Amino acid sequence: MPADLELLRKCKQDFDTKLPMYMSMQKYYDGHTEAMEKYKMITKRANTKVRCNFIQKFINEEASYCCGNKVTYSSHSSNADVIEDIRLNFKHWKEKHNKELCKQSLIFNEAYELYYIDSNGLFNSLICTPLDSYILKDDYSNIILFIRFWTRKFDSSGTLYADVYTTTDIGHYTVIGDEFTPIIANVLNSTNSIIKSNNNDINSFSQNAGIGPINNNIDANIFGQVPVSVVQIGTIDESLFSILKGLQDGFETNLSDMVNEISDFRNAYLAFKGCKLDDTTKDENGETDLDKMKRLGVMNLPGDKADAKWLIKEINDSFVQNTLNTLEDKMYQLASHINNNEKLVSNTSSLALRNRLIGLEEKCTNNIQALVDAIKVRLQFLFIYLQIKQNKDYDWKDIDIKIVPNIPTDDLMMSQIISQLNGKLSLKTGLAQLSFVDNVDNEMAELKKENEADSVGQSLLNGGGIDENKSSIPQND
Repeated sequence: MPADLELLRKCKQDFDTKLPMYMSMQKYYDGHTEAMEKYKMITKRANTKVRCNFIQKFINEEASYCCGNKVTYSSHSSNADVIEDIRLNFKHWKEKHNKELCKQSLIFNEAYELYYIDSNGLFNSLICTPLDSYILKDDYSNIILFIRFWTRKFDSSGTLYADVYTTTDIGHYTVIGDEFTPIIANVLNSTNSIIKSNNNDINSFSQNAGIGPINNNIDANIFGQVPVSVVQIGTIDESLFSILKGLQDGFETNLSDMVNEISDFRNAYLAFKGCKLDDTTKDENGETDLDKMKRLGVMNLPGDKADAKWLIKEINDSFVQNTLNTLEDKMYQLASHINNNEKLVSNTSSLALRNRLIGLEEKCTNNIQALVDAIKVRLQFLFIYLQIKQNKDYDWKDIDIKIVPNIPTDDLMMSQIISQLNGKLSLKTGLAQLSFVDNVDNEMAELKKENEADSVGQSLLNGGGIDENKSSIPQND
């Protein structure tokens, strides 16, 4: 059922109302702060604007901490086939996809992942943000509508297009103001729609699903649900932008003022007392007394009472430095980050270092939980894709998802704990606690192969026979 045009108009109005805030969040991540845009210029004085983008630094750090390691999948029912299918169908995705998704969600505290079938018939996704997308939910937080706005590159007309996703179809429109006008689907670039009618693999995929194009501007949604997941870290008021905006502006303003104050010292003034410097009368070489003084670097002052001194502006550098240090420290505190340039105390044990990261680790845990919620939805749509294309029936609730933060971990201490729990802890659970083990099921399978090979080799060394039903190696005579 195509989306109602009146509903779309209201969605566009709501989108336009929220857009300025999201644009400000993007600008601050890019370093275009109000401190730089509204910096007060002084005529004929130094007006250097110094950028020092802590918001971008903190967002990039958190994204690296959360997604520096690969996502680990394991089957609760020990189904190796489903883990292998997950690996194969995500193999063509970019390695930094999850990191980019996390970064965008940290900039706006919310980001979206749109799922589609690409021109090669592969399951793929597109990262969207509140800058180019609008999502509508019901009272139970179920997604009932998703709109993605886009423009053509090098299109001088600047036409705004919109793809509208519902549970049953994908509509294509042009947008002027808040008015949506349906357009013919085949005039669109094939990368902007889930269904590509010119691809045989996609056509067969749609036929297997029992659906096809609905009319000229609407395609059928093969997934049966709005193909979008949401990474929602928190509200806008909880974002790094909202928390640090004022401190960021204050730091850049004060830092710029200090730099310009120092730069202005280049225009030093020399004060003369009890004499007057002739800067108009020129000698036979065309030089005034001032020119000679500058060239020679010396001067001859008349009389005993004549004197010359530099005028120096006294600046309380401690006050300025304390102000900058206070602003910087407050930003680190509110962001729950640590300054790695600070000198460490003598106690540098792994536990002590881990304690310094406890605030950041708590933030990363919240970010990771939001990512895991989105990945659960990602698996649901992947399994719908596999069911239609390969007639494989998997349950996403069987998959355990684990993201290990890229922060210092003491694997030696953990291995000692595992060894002390020998007989009270399963091998699978123990391996899952180690940061360098990406896939527990694969690791256990490799361990099983090695143990079997060791058993065969030990038997041969001892002169024993091998069961022909278990091995093709003949017995010794």
